[in-house]
Amino acid sequence: MSDEALDIETLDVPADEALPEIDLADFSIADEDAIKSLRGADTAPRFDGDTSALPNSVCYALQELIAAPHVSAKSKNWAVIEAEETLLRSRLSELNLLLEINRETKHAFTRQVSENDPRQRNLLRAQSLSLAASVLALFLRLKHLSSPDETAVVERQEMLDHLLTFRPARDTDEAGFVKKADAAINQLETRRLIRRIGTSDRYAVHSVIASLLTPEQVDLYTAAYRDLASTDQDLGEAAAPVDDADGDGTVDLDEQEAQA
Repeated sequence: MSDEALDIETLDVPADEALPEIDLADFSIADEDAIKSLRGADTAPRFDGDTSALPNSVCYALQELIAAPHVSAKSKNWAVIEAEETLLRSRLSELNLLLEINRETKHAFTRQVSENDPRQRNLLRAQSLSLAASVLALFLRLKHLSSPDETAVVERQEMLDHLLTFRPARDTDEAGFVKKADAAINQLETRRLIRRIGTSDRYAVHSVIASLLTPEQVDLYTAAYRDLASTDQDLGEAAAPVDDADGDGTVDLDEQEAQA
């Protein structure tokens, strides 16, 4: 073959073997079918009257981010949250919500933006923890951060022993105190911060606990609980830390859920 480049325009090709003309418009990224193919999503109406322009998978991920306390990698929507982060952030921002994603521990949740704007309507409400549950949450956060394993595991008795350090000397009702401690454990389990392992008395600590408690909250709680430990007040009688924004005697955790 000659080293000279072939002249495509003068190349003699039989008519029946000629290549068809290609319409480059078929490759436009703006093409709706191309977008569907790239995202691998079905945009068929999900219900009668559905006018959403978003892929169905994005709609379902958006719903879970707003309704659930937090979303982990076990969710069917996790892959979509990672792939469509920019789009989801934009949609949540329209509702004055911020998306928090931790790719290392693989969890995501939303925060309500707090602004002094009379036009703003809050879609999420703060999850409140009892003082005993917040004492336990701080302990479990430290447990998670110091654990050499990906998932920290704690025994029920270990949690009870920690709460016992706040039991006043005058409190002789051991059964009553254990009942309060169990209520605190149940509250953290309901908030999906811990998960009971089978039917045992062992609990896995979800990594999201490290993100839900901000450094400012940790400082406030630590100081308040240090004061509590040095007094003779009961967990049910002591004043809540400063972060009790609504003044209801419970601690407002930075985890939020959709308004009922």
